[in-house]
Amino acid sequence: MKARETWKNRSVFIMAAVGSAIGLGNMWRFPYVAAQNGGGAFLIPYFTALITAGIPIMIIEYGLGRRSQASANVALGAIKKPLRFVGWLSIMAAFGINIYYCIVLAWVINFFIPVFDITSWAVDITSSKIHFFTDILHLSDGPWDFQKIYLPLLIGLFLAWLAIWAIIKSGLGKIGKILLFTVPVPVVLVLILLVRGLTLEGATVGLNYYLSPEWSKLANPQVWLAAYGQIFFSLSVGFGTMIAYSSFMPKNTELPNSAAITSFGNCAFSFLAGFAVFSVLGYFAFITNVPIEQVAQAGPSLAFIVYPAALAQLPLWIKFFAFLFFLTLLLLGIDSAFSLLETVSTALSDKFNFSRTKATTIVALTSFLLGIPLSTGAGLYWLDIIDHFIMNYLITITAIMECIAIGWVMGTKKFTAEINKNAEIRIGFIFSFLVKFLTPLILITTIIISFIREIEKPYEGYPFSAIMVLGVGTLIFLIICALLLSVFKNDYEEEQENGIRLSNGGN
Repeated sequence: MKARETWKNRSVFIMAAVGSAIGLGNMWRFPYVAAQNGGGAFLIPYFTALITAGIPIMIIEYGLGRRSQASANVALGAIKKPLRFVGWLSIMAAFGINIYYCIVLAWVINFFIPVFDITSWAVDITSSKIHFFTDILHLSDGPWDFQKIYLPLLIGLFLAWLAIWAIIKSGLGKIGKILLFTVPVPVVLVLILLVRGLTLEGATVGLNYYLSPEWSKLANPQVWLAAYGQIFFSLSVGFGTMIAYSSFMPKNTELPNSAAITSFGNCAFSFLAGFAVFSVLGYFAFITNVPIEQVAQAGPSLAFIVYPAALAQLPLWIKFFAFLFFLTLLLLGIDSAFSLLETVSTALSDKFNFSRTKATTIVALTSFLLGIPLSTGAGLYWLDIIDHFIMNYLITITAIMECIAIGWVMGTKKFTAEINKNAEIRIGFIFSFLVKFLTPLILITTIIISFIREIEKPYEGYPFSAIMVLGVGTLIFLIICALLLSVFKNDYEEEQENGIRLSNGGN
C-alpha cells in the first residue's frame, strides 16, 4: 500500500477545512437568509443547528477520515461493505457540485475585464441586471433554449479548471502554501469592504434590516428549517470533502476542537460578511430612495447585480472596491472548488491506486467537459435546478446515512472512544444522542417538507420536463454512478478496507 501524504501540521489542516467551508454562499446566501428569517433572532436557530447538526456531522467526517486514512468510500466501507455506497454517494455529490460551481468562477473571471468600467454598466440595478444576464450570461428564455456556447464563458470555465487542477496535482505541500494566502486574504478584503460600508451614509438602514430581531419568527418551523439548511450548505458536510481532507491527518490529531474551530470560523465569516454586504446595501437604498427589502436579494443576484450597482454609487475609489469585491469572490470560490476536486480525485486514487496527477487530471477533464453546457444561454437555469436537487436531497440523504453508520452500525460508544483518545474537548452522551436520534430526525423532517413543497409547486416554476431531466435525472445519474462504483470489486480498495478493520480492532 502506498504511503499517504499528510498535512504539515494541524493548523494547515484547519486552514484547508475552513477554506473548503467558506465559499461563495457565505457572501451571497447567509446575509439574505438571516435578514428574511428574523434578523438577529435568526442567530438562535442558526447556532442551534450548528451545535445539534453541523458540528456533530463534522466530527463524524473528521473521525472517519482520520481512522481510515482514506477517502469516504473506503472509510465507510471499512465499517460495513454496504456502507461503501454511502461514501461514493457523498463523493458523487462533490463531483456534481463542482461541475456547476466552476461555471460561477467563470462568471467571476468574466467580470474582471469590465470591472474597471463599472460606473457605466452598473449605474442602477436595471443596467447591472442587463450586464449580468445579457453581456455575461447571454441568458436565454428557458432551460431548453441553449442558443450556443459562448466563448468568454467557456474560456473562463477552462481557466477555472486549469487553476484548481494545477493546485491539486502539486500535492499537499503546495496546497498548504496556497491556503496561507487564499484563506486569510478574503477575510482581510471583507474587513476592508466592511470598514468602507460602515462609513457610508445610510449604512444603519441595511444593518437594522440585517440584525433587528423579529422574535415572532422563532415560532415558524420554516425559520428553523432554513437555519439547518444554511448550516449544511455552508459547512461542506455531506460532500465527502472533510473525510478526504482529514484522511491526510496523522492518527494522533485532535478532532472535536478542530471541528468546532472550523465550524465557528465559517459561521463567524458568514456573520461578518453580512455586515459588509448590508452596510453597502443600506447606503444604496438610502441614496436611491428604494426600500431595503427591494435591494436585499439572495444568490447570484446579490453578488452580480445588486452589490455592483451599490458599489458604483460609492463617492470614492469605486473601481478599487469593485475589484476587491470580485477578487474576494474568486478566492472564496477557488478554495471550495479545489477542495471538491480533491475529494473526488482522492477517492479515484484510493480505489484504483492512481497517482495524484493522473486522478486529478481525469476528474478535472471529465468535469470540464460535462460543464460545457453551462456556458450556453441556458447555463444559469441548469445550475439552479441541479444545485437545488443536490443540496436539498442528495447531501441531506448522505448526512442521514452517515449518522446511521456511526450511531447504529459502528456504534457511538466505539466511535467516541476513538475520538476521545486525543481530544481536547471530550464527546459522550450528548454527541451520541444527537447522532443517533435528534440530527437524523431533523434531517428526515427537512427532506419530507422539501418533497411536499416540490409536489405542491415545481421549483421556481420551471417546466416539468426540466425538473425531471435536470433535477431528478441528475440525482438518479449520481446515485447509479455511486452504486456501480461501490459494487465494482477492486483488490486495492478491499486491501485498504481490511487494513483499516485490523488496525481499528476489527471494525
